[in-house]
Amino acid sequence: MNIIKIVISIVILFLVGCGSASSGESENSSIDEVPELKQNIAFRHSPKTVTIYVHGYKKGGFEWSQNYGESYNSEFSNRVAEFTTYPKLDEYNEDNFSNIITGVEYYGDQAPSYYSQNDINEIESVTTQYDGGIPRYALIVAKFAKEMLKKTGAERVNIISVSMGSLITRWMIEKNLENLASDKKIEKWMTAEGVIRGNYGYTKIDSLAVDIHSFIDDSEETRQMKYSWIEENLTPDRDVMKSPYYNDILVGQISLTDSEKEQAGLKYILIEEGFQPNDGYQLLKDTYFGEADNYIQAPSHTLIHTDHTGIEESDATFLTIANFLKAQKRVRITLVDATVNDIHENITKLDRETETVFQSIVSSNDKTLCERVYDGGTLPLYSYTKENETKEINQIIFDDFVDPTTSTLLIKLKGYEIDRSTKYDVSEWKTDKKESMGESINSVELQNGTYPVSANDWNGHIRVEVLEM
Repeated sequence: MNIIKIVISIVILFLVGCGSASSGESENSSIDEVPELKQNIAFRHSPKTVTIYVHGYKKGGFEWSQNYGESYNSEFSNRVAEFTTYPKLDEYNEDNFSNIITGVEYYGDQAPSYYSQNDINEIESVTTQYDGGIPRYALIVAKFAKEMLKKTGAERVNIISVSMGSLITRWMIEKNLENLASDKKIEKWMTAEGVIRGNYGYTKIDSLAVDIHSFIDDSEETRQMKYSWIEENLTPDRDVMKSPYYNDILVGQISLTDSEKEQAGLKYILIEEGFQPNDGYQLLKDTYFGEADNYIQAPSHTLIHTDHTGIEESDATFLTIANFLKAQKRVRITLVDATVNDIHENITKLDRETETVFQSIVSSNDKTLCERVYDGGTLPLYSYTKENETKEINQIIFDDFVDPTTSTLLIKLKGYEIDRSTKYDVSEWKTDKKESMGESINSVELQNGTYPVSANDWNGHIRVEVLEM
């Protein structure tokens, strides 16, 4: 393989405005199932909150000369305000508000006016200890959150983070910076395509047969996205939401699954290693918690089929964030079982099983909410040996919050027989051949229960769970 192509691709990996599970795990089995929803919880929605957007990696940002710790409006935070209809910080009514949207800039070399000398000393100390990067940015975000609470009179903050901003937020919570977590000042955290477990592309750089550091930022923040750095400095359990500080924080997760852009760096890095679901810049399994040991409620998890650079254009992203910030009705829909009525392959002749996947697209009022689709390479793979065979599946197809007024969701389920797949690795011949088994389109009432679904060559049942909060 052309090593120059790898170099260029990895450079592109880090040239994205928004920032950018472990490598031995299989993604072609079901995405980690979250624990059962807790039905008897007493989640308190604060009457006044400030939602803070934490952006991702920006090339050269660590060298910018400007004030850090300042509020600002970005395209992303503006869209959050648009979809939630919450006012932005520079336009809210001080005497009558319930929610405010803002963003924080953590890049810069000059302290903001609200810093005391002690604040400046703390920033300098953590910068010296870690050479800057993630720990420095996390402390800046924490001090900004504390200042927003003081300035607005809000009770708690919500955090919306993307890409590297999610590793910054994770550090802030698990290190209990400014006592925000221990004082229960963080109400909700939504991570969108976050660097939660690290970044696979940068982790693999040291194994390449060329020094590429002259092509990308030689900065601490890029080194700190390596798996090993996170394990040594934050937690040895990268995939686990384990800290007790999460116990009172509602956590939501968005992952992206479109890896097809030609300039996407991971496409070339994974050529020799085999496909793993990704968005071109982050492996899917690095963007969410695989386990949750301490939580007020198991983290929600939505998949959207767009790439890393397309997140700001994705309406589904902002619908998910808006529903999460309101967080009044959570829905989990599971494909419980599936019966294949017509196998297209000649099983007797081939003397092997047929491989089957079931994709799902969930929408509300003609707006897509969740896409767990074939092209993302994320679907569990099931084998059938005869017609009319039924398999217990328990495949989650939706697990997130919906608008409180939503009473139905449109569920599109489509089955595929696949053979020689490039993304599901069912044969050494990888030509991405698939054949439709038919689509089941269902308008599903959001009421607890189990309901039948049916398509041309298969049928099954879905289970609906609704949790009012």
